[in-house]
Amino acid sequence: MIVLVSTLWIFFNVSSSWAAIKIKAGGNSQPNSSKSKLAKGLCEPDIPQILKNLPEGNIADLENDFGQKSNSIKKILEKIPNTDDDQYVSSLKTFEGAFETSEVELLFGKFLQTQSINDLSKIKALSINDLSKIKALSLMKSGISSNKKQIKADATFAYGLIHYYYRNIGGNKNLGINYIKKAANIPDNIGALTVYGAWQFNGINVKQNIKSGNLGALTGYQRAGDKKLKLNRDGPFKGLKAFNWAEKIFLSIAADKRNPYREQYQRHLAAAAEMKKNLQKALANSEKYDPKGGWWPFVNQQQDRQQQIISMLGETIGIGKQISELKVQYRVLEGKIDTDNSLVERKVIINQKMKRKVLKAMNSKDTVSEKYKKQIANLSHDNEVLILKNDNLIYQIMDEMENGGGFFGGAGFASIVKIVGIIGQNERIACEVYSVTKSFALRTKITMLKPVSSENAKFKSKFRKKRIRKKRKS
Repeated sequence: MIVLVSTLWIFFNVSSSWAAIKIKAGGNSQPNSSKSKLAKGLCEPDIPQILKNLPEGNIADLENDFGQKSNSIKKILEKIPNTDDDQYVSSLKTFEGAFETSEVELLFGKFLQTQSINDLSKIKALSINDLSKIKALSLMKSGISSNKKQIKADATFAYGLIHYYYRNIGGNKNLGINYIKKAANIPDNIGALTVYGAWQFNGINVKQNIKSGNLGALTGYQRAGDKKLKLNRDGPFKGLKAFNWAEKIFLSIAADKRNPYREQYQRHLAAAAEMKKNLQKALANSEKYDPKGGWWPFVNQQQDRQQQIISMLGETIGIGKQISELKVQYRVLEGKIDTDNSLVERKVIINQKMKRKVLKAMNSKDTVSEKYKKQIANLSHDNEVLILKNDNLIYQIMDEMENGGGFFGGAGFASIVKIVGIIGQNERIACEVYSVTKSFALRTKITMLKPVSSENAKFKSKFRKKRIRKKRKS
């Protein structure tokens, strides 16, 4: 245990230094913020050759695991599940960097962006025991890393994690637990070590074993720290993402009164607490953060802008009547004073329905009136601004979720988890609008505006201001 504590000291100091750099940079832990991105890069990124070389999966395997047909699985993947019963696995976004092979990390990241059943089937294919079962698969000939064992461990964790995340709305919870447990054994995965360690420590899903749980979470944290140090060096980790969630989970375990090694961690916990305090101050200075409402007012505003963009697009292509009922439903929500986040979630559902109707109509049309062409170009511009604002917002919120505040528990943490899910859905809707509108403009010869390069670009359209109903005096 002396060796483990010594190693822990090293990683705590590395993490503290890294956090100080982030604070100076304005709290954004990601080097590729919205300042250097365009909507095209976010919505239609170039697919790395390594992903093109991955073998295709089998949808039938997913149907067997979920116990449902593919259309039902797609609907499950589109939803935001309630994860309050296990906050260690509260968001898939926190596990973006929980892998040590580029194949699985890139594929998992692509799944997060698209929620594609095809991407999920590829993850499943890489996780099966007998790789020869995959049709026409030769890992070496396909240009895939020769580290087959680690690919399998990473894919096993990824597939189990996704099932477990959706456990309350149709995912196979038992399969998820078993896959995560399997990936915590040799060969192991850093995410599985961390999660399974937390489960053991707390007696969640498995028999409680405090010492073993502490060791598993610590090992995952150490491996994540080692990976973080190598992200900018030549080697297998270059260009990949840091797994900061491992630190969040281990710190919660290190601070727990039941932990027999708690006293040995106190100095490091104090340093980490100060680091988190500084990060919170940096995040609170964000123009997107409201002292009273937190992130919710801005997130709500993003939904309203998205609804109006989609609604105006529908009107310009002549389907105003078809979406009129959805507009009325949205306006009812828009006029309410409601601190419950279910209000915003209901708005997202309406935006999804309206998006489907509008984009379906756009895909079926090859002409548009000349008088509407400029408006469509402006709405496309506004949608790009929305995309960049979302991208920057998610990085700020992930900083708070992974590095800010205290540890787990409380309404604040649950609220952030919900926001992350909502922003992800908002981004997918906006990206679909981006791609379909661009294709529509090409067919109908609409001259589009220059790509938006900053989230601070001004909107071209005049958005309707939110009407707030005043409470009647009794």
